[in-house]
Amino acid sequence: MIYRLKELKGDTIAVPQLVFSKLGIAEEYNVRVALYVLATGVTDPDKICADLKLRSRISAESALSFWAGAGLLERYEENAAPGEEPSAPAPMTWAEIAAASRTDPMISSLIDCAQTSFARPLTHKEMEKLVNLYIQEGFAPETVMLCVAYVAAGERRTLAAVVHELKVWRAEGVETGEQADAHLQLLALRKTREQYVSGLLGVPESELTLGGRKAIARWYEVYGYDDAMVQEAAVQAGSKRDLWYWNSILKTWNAKGLRTVHDVRGPVAAAGASRNLRVDRAEPSGNDFLRNAARRRPLKKKPE
Repeated sequence: MIYRLKELKGDTIAVPQLVFSKLGIAEEYNVRVALYVLATGVTDPDKICADLKLRSRISAESALSFWAGAGLLERYEENAAPGEEPSAPAPMTWAEIAAASRTDPMISSLIDCAQTSFARPLTHKEMEKLVNLYIQEGFAPETVMLCVAYVAAGERRTLAAVVHELKVWRAEGVETGEQADAHLQLLALRKTREQYVSGLLGVPESELTLGGRKAIARWYEVYGYDDAMVQEAAVQAGSKRDLWYWNSILKTWNAKGLRTVHDVRGPVAAAGASRNLRVDRAEPSGNDFLRNAARRRPLKKKPE
């Protein structure tokens, strides 16, 4: 059987692209609420719950919070003065979370994941903070779980570290579970590169500063260089084992369009790509520029 879209008779509503972008992470009732609000403009949780026959009022509130966090809705105080900035909603309490978990199984999954990753039971406060990342901040459950596992594998095994890391991820455009998985692979690759550079420097990886780590990431991810180019920069620097000196060399090479070690050591580099470029010859050229230097005519400036 083949289907096609029927001709529209004008009874349509505009659906923002934002809704489609969240279809992969939104629960079924979240999508129903979004379409209902777009069609009617109604945001009253009680009416939404009744019209859509949701299990409880808190399901409607959860969906509204989800779309507010995603950017489809905006929060405001009913009695706020015109132009007054909306205040942030109060975080869900433990009692509200317990009630919501009966209709949204993802809440229980988040809590179980965190307790397993941290190898200890969470306090009620920690559960509130965790669930509000999903309900109020609009983070995808898969993204939160992956971030929890990532933080728990490190030294900062706290919910505060999870909150901070998720904000960093969001700033880098990480929203969905697929994006979070790809970001974790990138973080693992960055760690391998940092270990390589710290080995060339002869310092422990822990001594790399945040700025230094960002510089290393830029060499590989922005300039597109590999380990061989980084090692060549270390060779060109000679005895100067300084990350920022290497950074200046690599930055200059990138500006000059030198992409490989062959470029650096070849004729292209003779244009002054770096103060420390090395050009190797297989054999001496045979030209001695000091030969007969004493018999050369001295250069004199012509009178004006």
